[in-house]
Amino acid sequence: MTDSVHHIRLLAGLEIEPGQSPTRVLDRHQADTLAGHLAEDLHRVAPDVEQAMLVLGGSLFEPAELIRPGFPAWQGLEELAEATLRERGFAPRILAIGAHTGRLPHASLQPPDQAPLGQMLALPMTLICPARQAGALQKKLEAVLFEQGSVHPPARALLEQAAGLDSVHGQLLTLADLIALQHVQLDAAGLGGFWPVVEQVLVDPDMSQEHELPGGLAAHWRPDENCVDIDFLTLDQHGGPTDVYALWLRAFRTLTALLDSHGIGWQAQPANPVMHDPETLSMIEAAGEFDSANSLTVHQHPDIGLLAWSVVEDGRLVHIYPLSPESTERVMGDLAARGLERFDQRQQVHVDPTSGRLRPATQERDE
Repeated sequence: MTDSVHHIRLLAGLEIEPGQSPTRVLDRHQADTLAGHLAEDLHRVAPDVEQAMLVLGGSLFEPAELIRPGFPAWQGLEELAEATLRERGFAPRILAIGAHTGRLPHASLQPPDQAPLGQMLALPMTLICPARQAGALQKKLEAVLFEQGSVHPPARALLEQAAGLDSVHGQLLTLADLIALQHVQLDAAGLGGFWPVVEQVLVDPDMSQEHELPGGLAAHWRPDENCVDIDFLTLDQHGGPTDVYALWLRAFRTLTALLDSHGIGWQAQPANPVMHDPETLSMIEAAGEFDSANSLTVHQHPDIGLLAWSVVEDGRLVHIYPLSPESTERVMGDLAARGLERFDQRQQVHVDPTSGRLRPATQERDE
């Protein structure tokens, strides 16, 4: 029987006041009651949903936590619903998946423990209906939900009480609506140029794709490895002025942060003589011999903050570039253990005035 049904992926979104730390899971009773309210909200705009089976996950996710390769939250809902379909067959009904002692019965439905960073939370839902009815119902929902599918007071009140949050608005959406909304929000923040990488991984993950991105950044989706390769350049390899390189590095950091938020794997690909250090999550560039005492220079750019470290040790110079926020603690812990002296009083990027290449600070020249 399950071969003759179709899944329509939906969600109930809540715009919330910033700075809240709500409970991000609902217990079984709360989820069951909420599912009933949301079924009524759906029926107001699309009466044909009464012929479908509504499956609700009692989990509050941020949009990027839902919009991930394979859409795991919906996959989890559908796997749990499959067991019900095998046991009882298809019939219009409501199936609510709630938590027991704070844990959901499927790992993909368990939201992160930390407080949300943004101002939208959403609960995943799936409508299961006979395949012969799916096309018309899905078309109807895509046409009306975004404009007319409000989450009405009973559902919002239950969510506010159960999760301990204040909401501004509630909206029923299709998964396609959520993806489009995420794109619009990135455009509004000036980051829409990076969205094609995420979108391609989501909608066409089996196709290899090259991406030319803002700042001169290049990325390549490799479906065989489920990974985005990103060409990595140091300041010396980039060859442009420091401020132009800072734009490139900002683009690199923007893309990697976006990929991380959507659970998409990535690897930075260096060119000789740069090597990746997985222990410190950084790139290390060997810059040759350097006749100076052992020292550490922290290069800070006014627009992007930490750019790199330059380390002179035993007559050799290396530059270390962080790849993620976690890099800083790891690198500085390693360097501190080696007892390196630090020269960075001017909080700047130190470059050779003739070659433009990165160099260490010195007390005589930089204080």
